[in-house]
Amino acid sequence: MSGTEPAATGGLHPLGRLALMTGVALGVLAPTLHNSTLVRAGAELGMDGRAQSMSQGLVVGASLAGLFVGGRAVDVHGTRRVLPWSLTGACAGGVVLASAAGPWQYGAGLVIESASVMGVVVGMVAAAPLVHWSGRLSRAVASAFAVLAVALVAGAALALAADRIGGWRAVEAVPPLVSAALLPTVFRLLPMTSPPARVPPPLPAYRAGTIAVVLLGALLQAAPLRDWLDAEVIALLAVALGTLTMCCLPVLPSLRGRPRRRRRPSGTGGNGRRVAGDATGAAVVAGGVWGLAMSALATVLLVLLTEGGGEQAQSLVAWAGFGAGFAAAGLYGARRALEPRPSSAIGLTLAAVSIALLPVLPHDHHTAATVIASLLAVAVGFGVVLAQIPWAARFLAGLPAEARGAAATAYPAAVVLGGAAVTGIPYDSVISQATRTETTDGLLWITVTVLALAAVVLGRSAVAIAVAAAAAAQYLLVTVLSDDTYARRPLSLAAFVVSGAIVGLAVWTRGRQTERLARALAGTTALQQAVLRPLPARAGDLELSGFYRPATADFGIGGDFYDVASTSHGTRVLIGDVRGKGLQAVRTVADVLGCFRSQAHETADLAELAARLDRHIARTAVGQGDGELFATALLLERPDGSQGLNALNCGHLPPVAIGPGRRVEEVPLPAHLPMGLGLLGTTAPRPTPVHLPRGTVLLLYTDGLSEARNASGVFYPLTERLAALPPGSLRDLVTRLGDDLGQWSHHLTDDVALVALAEAEPPGSGATDATP
Repeated sequence: MSGTEPAATGGLHPLGRLALMTGVALGVLAPTLHNSTLVRAGAELGMDGRAQSMSQGLVVGASLAGLFVGGRAVDVHGTRRVLPWSLTGACAGGVVLASAAGPWQYGAGLVIESASVMGVVVGMVAAAPLVHWSGRLSRAVASAFAVLAVALVAGAALALAADRIGGWRAVEAVPPLVSAALLPTVFRLLPMTSPPARVPPPLPAYRAGTIAVVLLGALLQAAPLRDWLDAEVIALLAVALGTLTMCCLPVLPSLRGRPRRRRRPSGTGGNGRRVAGDATGAAVVAGGVWGLAMSALATVLLVLLTEGGGEQAQSLVAWAGFGAGFAAAGLYGARRALEPRPSSAIGLTLAAVSIALLPVLPHDHHTAATVIASLLAVAVGFGVVLAQIPWAARFLAGLPAEARGAAATAYPAAVVLGGAAVTGIPYDSVISQATRTETTDGLLWITVTVLALAAVVLGRSAVAIAVAAAAAAQYLLVTVLSDDTYARRPLSLAAFVVSGAIVGLAVWTRGRQTERLARALAGTTALQQAVLRPLPARAGDLELSGFYRPATADFGIGGDFYDVASTSHGTRVLIGDVRGKGLQAVRTVADVLGCFRSQAHETADLAELAARLDRHIARTAVGQGDGELFATALLLERPDGSQGLNALNCGHLPPVAIGPGRRVEEVPLPAHLPMGLGLLGTTAPRPTPVHLPRGTVLLLYTDGLSEARNASGVFYPLTERLAALPPGSLRDLVTRLGDDLGQWSHHLTDDVALVALAEAEPPGSGATDATP
């Protein structure tokens, strides 16, 4: 994003993180409180059923409009203006809503507050990548869902205690109070962007898409009221989500002048655009499923727990279980790395089965029904959020530097659209004695179907088998424990009959995959240990530590290499990078390291050693038929008893010295041609002396470190991060640097090799190996 952006230092104050998550949670708390107080407010203000339904439509339309307008405003004016504007609007709208004397004032307050709250949400979502590195976004998102769980449980508790704390007006006063508390916090604790120097153009199709999505959201809200078929409502939801994806896709090219069948070479922007599009589409699907499942579960719980004479409080207690599931998934995701497809496979399948089991609630035992419903709601909340965390993290990490606010609209808007497909059912119809059981029964089964389909789309291909197996188990439970009317469905019966054979196939396939994975991991480990040997902790008068991370785990090793040899001529260190990737690069690395390990002992002169490596790579290129094969390399030599190093740089990056007081500076070395071009023997390069005082660490690295980018395309600031790392041993230095790199860039595109070396302490000195 143009303008002043805060540095992604990861040092955001804990209260700032809490404020960021609370702003997002406000987008869940406010609609929850609106739905819980709608009937009370309508009765007091003289609103009939039609007026209450219109108020729900106002919430959806205003929320979507607030998201789109707020997203564009973030790009044009920066969060420094948008967040205070939105929080002030939420306060004003909440005051109007809580003090409403009639339906029109109530509707005006709903519109102002809903639009402003969603402006806060999109501003916070757009700011998330700026205060969390890409590698930390998954944990930050997981923590945010834990805060959302608090908002859900708080909403249920406020709805239960509404009559005791002052009625619906007191409940509706909570969102403006939260907004007022956040207003000074955003100025003091959140780094915010200023207006950009150049206003970025809107995303393609954003203007027309905004109107289309708002209208589709209004239709979704009205669809259940007009008794549309569930299939038509879901089809409309699919169209709305598809339109939203096209509207907010950061890299969607315009239709005019779009080249047809133009293929981009791998490694260019084409692959990055495809990944960004995939992340946006997956996040939209996941968000739509979240909104649909959350609203559907609330409606189903109200019907199932009140149709037998139960009270609304029981359904709200069960609904609090959904928030508990949110919290459990958030805490789990904050401690463990979650992969998108396995998480979607497990989570959405669990949610589908749990919702499908709701009809077996014992209607004549209200307490038991409430307990069982609460446990099932926990499972639904856990499963739905388990699928949200990794997809939302990828979506946030892929937000573009420009038009970040508009692109950030996609995910929260999808949640609103998913909920709009369900919340059109009048709220009073699901808490009265004359409940629409038949309509809610259809809603339950269509929700199960949507969750199952989402598990197939967002998970792996084997997810369909897992869903079928879970459905079979559900069928048996329904027929054994409850009325088998629920199981007398032609399509369900056909699916249940086939699922038995498929489950056996799935178990066998899973076993085979596990065996292949174990063999592949064993082969990768053996290959890495054979080619890239671990560096010794001490070699001659030097202490060393190495770190290696391949860009791909296919072979456990890539085109980067390093080694050290203790010879009669002194200690020699090599680090380099071979042109190319894949198995071809691995073979070249093995050849280069084999040559170094033999010639380092046979060659007294460092320049001659470089020349021999040069000729060896040239011969390898001829043997492989690759005329462009070469390798950049840095050779260091520490003669025994010497106080310094001799260095020879063959087209490689110069090392970095870390001195006392965490002073970091690049060591200037003349750069010669890379190895493999056959010219080192003719130019006769001479080594350069390098002074290595005691207490100074020399770091050798490859370009996979310095050229790693974060979500905004910014290169890894090596010298700044080295200066910020805490003191420790050489091993601590390279390990922390590797972890730091993983937090900066969630997806490495090149191999990374690091070698840290320092003057060894004399034997018996008792000193420890520590960096400055």
